Amino acid sequence: MNSEILNRLASIGPFSGVSRETLEAVFRDARVRHLPAGALVAEQGARPAFLDVLLEGNVDLIGKGPDGRETVVQSCEPMDCFVLAAVLTDAPSLAGGIAVAPVQLVSIPARSVRDGAASDHLLALNLMGEQARQVRTIIRRIKNLNLRSATQRLGCYLISQYDRTGSIAFALPVPKRQLAVQLGMTPESVSRAFAALREYGVSVSGRRVKLQDPDLVRANCAPDPLIDRDWREPPAACGDSPPG
Repeated sequence: MNSEILNRLASIGPFSGVSRETLEAVFRDARVRHLPAGALVAEQGARPAFLDVLLEGNVDLIGKGPDGRETVVQSCEPMDCFVLAAVLTDAPSLAGGIAVAPVQLVSIPARSVRDGAASDHLLALNLMGEQARQVRTIIRRIKNLNLRSATQRLGCYLISQYDRTGSIAFALPVPKRQLAVQLGMTPESVSRAFAALREYGVSVSGRRVKLQDPDLVRANCAPDPLIDRDWREPPAACGDSPPG
């Protein structure tokens, strides 16, 4: 790995503030991988050999049932690390990872991560904090799926994008088909939800969305900071106890 990638890794939550000696040991046998869209990144039911950190692209963690049905457990964005719980416990992964777009990632040997956590107190705390963040993300997703209608889920998602960009007109960061998967909907139900949101001033053309009256959407879809990602909230400092 080049120094730029090493510096990026050293700046993210799990590794921030950790001694150079520990980082050199953890990253010694790490490698950078480039995979195309649709590639299998992690295999459900297998003990992961690596902790993967996503540098570019998107990965969906997908759980599959015995009957072949699938559900998206988590959508990973750049600098997320995934299957962390399975890596730390040396247990079979409960979900598989699929590259939604071409990805670049760093694969760090799982044994190196566990050995580093066992020998470095700060790294162990950082990994605990990252695992807590991921658990909170999954709990938010469960609440979103079970406590809201499809229209409310889409409306709250659009409000989160408005809050993030600060603009009433923005491009959806993912294709509508992928958005449907993330929101636990079908592409048809996404279309119906956009149609229902028209009365609140929402218009869509391709991936371009405009909110004529964000406050009206907010009032009717009721975003909740305990469910929706709050883009105004800074990430927890490494080593801090995670909230809630």
